[in-house]
Formats: sequence, C-alpha cells, structure tokens
Amino acid sequence: MRANTSIAATTALTILLLMPRMSAEDVPEKPRPAILVPKVSGVLEIDGELDDSAWSNATLIDSLKQVEPNEGLPSDPPTAILLMRDHEHLYIGFICYEPEPEQMVLQDMHRDAYQRDDDAVKIALDTFRDGKSGYYFLIDAAGSRLDGMVADNGQRLNFDWDGFWRGKSKIFSDRWTAEFAIPFQTLAFGKEGVWRANFERWRGCDRSRHRWTGIEREFRVTTVSEGGELCGFDDLEQDMGVELAPYLKVRRRREHDPRYSTTTGDFGGEFNWRITPQLAGSLTVNTDFAETEVDERKVNLSRFSLTFPEKRDFFLKGSTYFHFGWENSFGDRSRPILVPFFSRRIGLSPEGEEISIDYGARISGRVKNLDIGFLSVRTGEDSHADIPAGELIVARPAYRVNRNLTLGGILTHGNPSSRDSNTVGGGDIRYVSTDLFPGLLTFNAYFLNSNDEEIDSSGAGYGIRTTFKTSDWNHYLGTLYAQEEFVPALGHVYRPGERQYFGGVDWEPRPDSGPIRNFEFSFHPSFWTQPDGTIISKNLMTKLFESEWHSGDRFFIRHSLDSDRMEEAFEPVDGNVIPAGEYDWQTLEAGVSSSRKRSISGDLSYEAGTWYNGRTTQVRTSAKWNPSPNLELRLRYSQNRMRLPGGSFTTRVESMNLNYDFTPDIRLESLVQADSVSDNLGFQSRLKWIIEDGRELFFVVNSSWIREEDDSIVPVEHDLIVKLQYAFRF
Repeated sequence: MRANTSIAATTALTILLLMPRMSAEDVPEKPRPAILVPKVSGVLEIDGELDDSAWSNATLIDSLKQVEPNEGLPSDPPTAILLMRDHEHLYIGFICYEPEPEQMVLQDMHRDAYQRDDDAVKIALDTFRDGKSGYYFLIDAAGSRLDGMVADNGQRLNFDWDGFWRGKSKIFSDRWTAEFAIPFQTLAFGKEGVWRANFERWRGCDRSRHRWTGIEREFRVTTVSEGGELCGFDDLEQDMGVELAPYLKVRRRREHDPRYSTTTGDFGGEFNWRITPQLAGSLTVNTDFAETEVDERKVNLSRFSLTFPEKRDFFLKGSTYFHFGWENSFGDRSRPILVPFFSRRIGLSPEGEEISIDYGARISGRVKNLDIGFLSVRTGEDSHADIPAGELIVARPAYRVNRNLTLGGILTHGNPSSRDSNTVGGGDIRYVSTDLFPGLLTFNAYFLNSNDEEIDSSGAGYGIRTTFKTSDWNHYLGTLYAQEEFVPALGHVYRPGERQYFGGVDWEPRPDSGPIRNFEFSFHPSFWTQPDGTIISKNLMTKLFESEWHSGDRFFIRHSLDSDRMEEAFEPVDGNVIPAGEYDWQTLEAGVSSSRKRSISGDLSYEAGTWYNGRTTQVRTSAKWNPSPNLELRLRYSQNRMRLPGGSFTTRVESMNLNYDFTPDIRLESLVQADSVSDNLGFQSRLKWIIEDGRELFFVVNSSWIREEDDSIVPVEHDLIVKLQYAFRF
C-alpha cells in the first residue's frame, strides 16, 4: 500500500506542477523557418546525380549551421538541400561540397548500417506537426540507407522499422550528393498540409555536424519539436495500402549423430494493411525467425539474471508504440530493470530456444491524438522446455494531451511459461519539453499492478525519473520499486522486492582551442534498498577524467565503489562460492580508444581492484580493420580473472566478425564466438540479398561445437537455412 500511495502522490504533484504548461496554447511557438515544397511533374531517375531537369524547380535550403564542434557558426564547407514533390513522392537532394574528397570517411555501405563516422546526410520528418513523433532517413556517401521511427520528441528511436523508399549517393571531385525518393504511401501524416522537418550533415574527416535548425548540442536532428516547417502537402491523399508477405523456407539440420539429420520445408507469412492512413494492422501465420542474428555471448558474474536484446523483426516492427517507462524492452543493450512487457518472453524459452508462434495480430499507429499498440499471439506447446501453448495479449494506448504531455496505460495478459493466468495493468505520464527551460527536460512516471494465479497474489511496481540536459550538462534522478509479489509474466523484474534510487550528473566542458574537443567528468550513484530503507547494495561510479580529441580518439579513468549484502551464498561459476555476508570493494579502470573513422582502429581498457572477498583484474579489447566500405573484420576479447580465498577462476569471451558487402543490398556476415564458461564454440554466417525493400533472400548457416573433458572438440549441430520472403503490395 505504501508503494501505491507514494507513486500516486508523486504523480499528482507532478501534474499540478506541470498544469500551467499543459495547454499547448499557453506555450508560445518558437520562431522557425518555413519553406514551400513545390509540386513538379516528370519522371526522375534516382541515381544520386541530381541532374534531372526537374531539380531546377526545387526549393533550396543553404543555411545550415554547425552543431559540432562550434555551435552556431556558419556551415563550412557549404551544403545545399533541394526539396520538391510530385503526386506520389517527396524528393530531397543533398549537395555536400567537399574540398578534400580523398579525406572522406567511407566504411559502411550495407542497408541499415548504424552510422557513426561515415560522411552522411540525415532527414527527420514530423508529418503530424505535433513535436513528438516522426520518421528518420539517412544515406551515407558509400551508399548505405538507414531509416527509423521517432517517438517522444527524439528520446526514442526505432531503427528496426523498414519503410519502402529509394536513395542513392555519388562522389564527385569536389562534392558528394545524395538523392531521396520517399513515397507518401510509406508515411502516415496529418491533413493540414504542413509538416515539420530537419536536415543534418555529418562530415567524417573533421567529425563536424551541420544542421538546418535546432542547432543546440542538447538536441538531435530527431528532436522534431525544433524542426522547420515544410508547406505544400494540402492535396495529398493516402492510399489504404495492402501487403502480402509470404515466406518459403528449407532447412537442413544435422546433429552429431547422422541418424538424426533432417530436411524440412515450411511456409507462412504476414498480411499487412493500413486500416486508416495513420493506423496499420498485421496478421502473421506460422511466424518464423530463421534469419535472425544470434545473441552475442555474455558471461554473468552477478547474482542476477542476464537479458538479451530483441532481434526478431516481427516484434521490432512498430515497437515504438509499445514502449512503457523509459527502459527499452526491445533493442537496447542495457539491462531492463522493471518493464511490464519484455518481448523476448514470447516465442523463446528461458534458454533462448525458439517456441513456435502459430498465429498473431498486431495493430499500431494512431487515431487522432491516441497512439495505439496492440499485440495478440498464439504460441505453440514445447514439452521439452515445459512450456504450454497459450494466448498472449499486450495493449498499450497513449493519449497525447499536447505536444509536451502524454498520458498512457498498458495491459498484458497471459503467461508463456504456465497455464495459470497472469495480468498486468498500469498507467504512465511522460513529459518532454524544450520550452520550459533553456534545455531538454523530460519526466516519466508509471505505476503497475500484477495479478498472478500461480502464486494467488497481486503486487505493485513503479518508477519515476526526470532528466535535464543542456549543451554541457546532463542531470538525472529517479527511483524504481517492485514488490516481491509483483509478477509480470510477459515482462521482466531485475530485483523483485527491492527499491532502487539512482541519479547522476555529467559535465562536458569544451576548450576554446587546441586538439581536445571536450572533457567529461561525471558522478553516478545508485542504491538498492529493502522497502524499509535498509541498503542492500550500492554503486558509486565516478568518471574522474575523460578527454575526446577532434579526431575521435578518447581516453578515460573511472573509479567504482561498490557494496553488497547477501543473505545467501553466491556461486558466480561452478565450484567457486562467495559466502553470505556484507562486502565492500572498489575498482579503478582506465581505457583508450582510437577513432573509428580510421581503417584500423580499436580500444583497450584495464580494470583492477577488489571484488567481494577477493581481487579482480579485467581486460576488454577490440580491434577493427575496415579498409573499404565493402570489407570489415572485427575482433573482440574480454577476460575476467578473479582471485578468491576459496579458489581462483578466469572467464573469457572471444568473437570475430567478418563482413563483406558485394553491393549496398547484398551482404555476407560471419560471426565466430566462444566463451570459457559454456565451453561452446558457435558460428553463424548469413548472406542477405535485398532484392528490393520487402523482398529478401537469406542463406544462413548455424554451427556449434563443444569442448569435452578430454579437451576434444565435438560438433553439436549444423543448420543450413534458405529463406525467401517476397512482399506483394497492392
């Protein structure tokens, strides 16, 4: 009851404090540039050259300014942006003047490469002009295309959304160009005919960032509330698009014993349609994830369970509409602490083995000011994993009160690991503002309640967090709590029955001149307590010093002070036991990384100190060779050496990635990884050919071997999968 009262009081107080700002009319509009996008006729060839005669009628934007390293200075070298449209497409062209094209950074050319250092141009479109949501598009100079969905005014990005659009780039002797053709059928938009947009150029050789508007460093190009306005979309009509996306799969599986080798075929697919121009629906039958990347190996030395990010396309599509709280339940690398919906609970056993999904339905989008995410799936039975068949439902509505404030709820029903019923319900408030103070302010609070038939009990959980970011400072403060009886069968609780208090401050001062771009100093305390306030564990992480050069090289020194009070013994690896008791320890870590814009780069960190009742040394290193946009070789190695009174042990994780891009749409990825705890060696090779957006062919090889007690290497299984997914659009 105390948890319910605390969160209710805090939320009520927050709403009262925000009430003067809750009306959009009370906050004056910022002055922003506005341009007319002209309508043209004729057929354009999307080849990146921008030499079609229609481009002479386009509107020109040539007033970009620096964001990095010198906020507010005119863009140098200059960038020109051209905009026009016809009845079906929005066309955007970039002319990026470059006096030294031989210095350009060209490392990634494949579809959906997450760009960090390549010369690239970026677009953010707020098609509803609400300052909250939108779309993101990117083309780099090597030919890679990336797209995504924007939510919470750029605080959430879903790069796993794949729209249908075309784009090309080309390099000349004094410039490089990019050409976008974005179908209106790919986008959902409002009826008033005015959109918001922002444009950005990243220049790899000097790592400078140039933007049209919203040039303060605390903002991103995806902070759509800061965009300029595009006019001229009054006559658009959006078709009710229908898509049928079947797949065919052939799988050859060979186990260690040849008698168990099998060849099977399978088929299924999705049916997608636009229920309204803003609301999309999808039906899936015999859902398949054969082409999904394998999880990266991790060694768990904590006394709490590990989680892995979601990589399956079906759950990543439209995932923006299912986010609840501030933790990412899908593709984020961080460990979720308290989430009501964790998508890896569906269709995967606790050991990561695939559980069949017989059929399912998903609805995502918006109806006026209401965002909707709805998911219902029927999973099959797996007697080997002791997982029953069942119906699982997730519903996530969120109402946009105005451009800053959103009120929402969530409901999950079903238990993937039991026939007993489980239901979780809750509500949340999200506030994002760039108007209240000179900076970016966010506030998020939520409350959850579960009812679980298996334990015949109900429990509550909640979370509160606020952040404030300016050009050189970042502050955050928050708390999380889940009662012992709070059981979200489709979610995840990291430490049930405990409360977390956390905060932090980061300061990034910038020298006026010299080779250093910025320094960083930070302090991040975190405490876990019992409900009565007794501290169970704490972590005080202090970044004593970090420097980033203009080249992208970095160096840091970090100190961590920890404590843990355990009521039961803890066994980090088999045969090594840490007795129950109270422990204090501290570590010091130093690391260096070279700029990834170089063809050869890497990083190295070394950490040493005490750990529980012993001592630890940890080494993490990686190296990358990227001689061209086609080829990438990456090596990673981490080692933890623990010396305890009862014995010592060492854990290792090694991996190698070898990737080759034949074209921007044909990519071969190979991964080899091993760890010393499981003594398992895994290999995956994936050839992906994007025939065109929505039509893909995969060749996937999965193999694994295990080390026996006599040090012999024995094969476990080998899989060869051929899968064709071919979308038909009407």
